[in-house]
Amino acid sequence: MRHGIGTQLRAKFLQWKGGLTTRLRLVREARAPVVVAAVSAAALTFPEQTHEIYRVLALDTQGQVGPLIFALVALLSLAVGLSLLGLALTQPGSRFRAALVAVIALLPFLGAASGLFLAGSRTKVMGAGQPAGALDGAFSAIFDSISDLPSNLVLAALLVAFLGALVAALFLCVGRTFRPRFVRILGPICGLGSVGWVAFALAPYRLPVLLGSMAIVLFFLLVTGGFLSVLFRLRDRWNIPAFSILLIVAVYLSWLNVSDNHIPSKVRRPEGAAGVQPTAAALYAWLSARGDRDHFLSSGRPYPVFIISAAGGGHYAADFAATFLARVQDRCPSFSQHIFAISSVSGGSIGAGVFAALAKSFAANGPWAECAVGTMAPGMFERTTRQILDRDFLAPVMASMLFSDLPATLVPALISRHDRADVFDTGLERAWSDVLPAIQNPLSAPYLGFWRPDGAAPAILANTTQVENGMRVVVAPFMSIDGPLEAGTLHQRARYTRYFNGELVDDGWEALGADEDIKLSTALGLSARFPWVMPAARFITSRTEFRLVDGGYLDNSGDETAFDLIMELRQVQQLGGKLTIGQVPPFEVHLITLTSEGVLRPGAVEGFGDLLSPVRTLLASRITRADMATHRIRTLLNPQHGSTAGTTGDFSSPSPLVKLNAALSLPLTWQLANATQRMISAQVGDAASCRHAAVIELPELRAGTPPSDEELIRHISDAALTNSCVACSINFRLSGTAAPMGRPCSSP
Repeated sequence: MRHGIGTQLRAKFLQWKGGLTTRLRLVREARAPVVVAAVSAAALTFPEQTHEIYRVLALDTQGQVGPLIFALVALLSLAVGLSLLGLALTQPGSRFRAALVAVIALLPFLGAASGLFLAGSRTKVMGAGQPAGALDGAFSAIFDSISDLPSNLVLAALLVAFLGALVAALFLCVGRTFRPRFVRILGPICGLGSVGWVAFALAPYRLPVLLGSMAIVLFFLLVTGGFLSVLFRLRDRWNIPAFSILLIVAVYLSWLNVSDNHIPSKVRRPEGAAGVQPTAAALYAWLSARGDRDHFLSSGRPYPVFIISAAGGGHYAADFAATFLARVQDRCPSFSQHIFAISSVSGGSIGAGVFAALAKSFAANGPWAECAVGTMAPGMFERTTRQILDRDFLAPVMASMLFSDLPATLVPALISRHDRADVFDTGLERAWSDVLPAIQNPLSAPYLGFWRPDGAAPAILANTTQVENGMRVVVAPFMSIDGPLEAGTLHQRARYTRYFNGELVDDGWEALGADEDIKLSTALGLSARFPWVMPAARFITSRTEFRLVDGGYLDNSGDETAFDLIMELRQVQQLGGKLTIGQVPPFEVHLITLTSEGVLRPGAVEGFGDLLSPVRTLLASRITRADMATHRIRTLLNPQHGSTAGTTGDFSSPSPLVKLNAALSLPLTWQLANATQRMISAQVGDAASCRHAAVIELPELRAGTPPSDEELIRHISDAALTNSCVACSINFRLSGTAAPMGRPCSSP
């Protein structure tokens, strides 16, 4: 009796073990599509960048019909293609096989549905239905326009989940017996990869924008699934460790820089263009050439000189910086000719560059012109800025990265002359040409030919960070002759640089030759190279090589470079303006920093502490260092720091802050939904909305407003009011008159 029971138990155990072995073998055979399906589910669920793309597809119906259709086709193709690969790689005959391929088919749809649901649940509709006076009209209109967004995204999530369930049910029905030939499934997938590689090389801009980032990534994941299936099949059938061999070869080639094609394009330095000159000399030439200088000399007032810092943050920082500067320029025609320089980082460089290019093309260094008052419709500068920046810069970058740069790391023969950074830079130039085809494109012109002392465009000081030693390297037309070693210019490196007989002499560390230059778009793009989306730029000098990445690694505010510049200008003031080249007229410096409002919180402890804590610390300290730089320079410049209340400080401080509220989650990406752009535009504020007072009027909120929304609404209102008053203060900083209390910019 006992012997019979033991035999039965042993038989059941062996049966269970055999079944488990069979299931594990099936999973192992189909491991490529299983892994890719799981990765796709995670990529479609969690990243904030993905959520923003969902908002683009849900709200921006104009121009998004194509990307929406292609995204659905790509999602269906990914699910079906991976499931067919799973069927082709595994032996038929078991119900577990059918369940396995059904799960493979379901995972991408489940990821998309979860991501849509999260994007909807995390979309703030603050202020919807609030009483009049709770928020300015601009905010109310935005909130009303997106009030249906969460429900639309949740509904889309349910539809995607339903479609995924249908596809999974189909494979559950056929998955037990159906086995397609592997070659017949692999052929179309390889064809898709080959067509993508060729097509994106021939049409690197219009085709990616037509498809959209979502479709590009999903098609790439399908190609990756097919590629990995081939590698693992070689291992399973012929015991060839193809994946390991390919990985080792790729690492080795990367170590030797064989596949590194990230050397920025160079152009010929324009004839007669001034080289990098000392800051004091540049200031003297610039002030001497101001078209409205006599207006200030006759009144005995020092000439107002503005230094702008534009912080980083991808597309949202570009939108924020360009919109603020353009809106002030439309109100104050003389504004740009009073901006000596803009110290910019990452996305702030893109926005500052677009504004400066418009100023070069449309602003004039002419006689004094009064600022307008009252409510104004968006002017030419703001409208043109919106047209240039309101586009998809992400899709061409993703197409180049996934279908060109990444394959080249495995097969150097596939290396393209243009990497994804070059595609991004050229995309900026194309944006200008699309909007202003009849106007010469400053973004495609040499950098050193852009800034002129007698022009109305400010100098762009694009901040980057050197990989090898963490030095701050600035693309600038002028530099300090006694600056610190950690700061230098790209055209004339500060390390081992000597000032001899009025000339800057570099002892072999030059990144560019005497007759070489880079385009303005390249200079802006260098400042926005945040790996891994953008590659590190590689420069080869006569002595060494070095790489440059996003300036935000060292200082994301731009204030460190602005601080060095202001210190040099103060030295000129301390000398009474007496230089060997001439007398500098009296001037006063105003620093305006365009940044995100930093909110330091304890945060939550996350997993993989030993592995990821160093990376998380580096990324988190990037934000903290920017806040430290911003507050340190204000402590020095403003002797009454923190002594003003309400909006009075926005008028009296020599270094006001223009802040984008950080409570709203803004993803680091290069494509923004229209609602996000409108929210940024509303937070920029408007001079006519400023209430100059010693106290800030808090908005009245509806009873029962959730505490989290109440705090958020008030933060947004506070930021918009502050920014409006900084914009209004520029009127009075330029005119030299005192701003009255009330609404000083709403009427004469």
